[in-house]
Amino acid sequence: MSKARQSFRRTDILRAIKAVTDSGLTVSAVRISPQGQIEVETIKAQAQDSGSDLDRWLEGRAGHAHSA
Repeated sequence: MSKARQSFRRTDILRAIKAVTDSGLTVSAVRISPQGQIEVETIKAQAQDSGSDLDRWLEGRAGHAHSA
């Protein structure tokens, strides 16, 4: 028994995932139909905090400056 020819390639899937992630979305699942249709499911990405823990700590301390 021979294998059925796939109607998609690995590179097709990788290109689809890259296009989605380049647009700022997060991939949660990839589905491929028996006909070879690729469906990429996304989730809403969590807002990323631009500052580090140190930055947030320093901002909190800015109002508490000590005078010498």
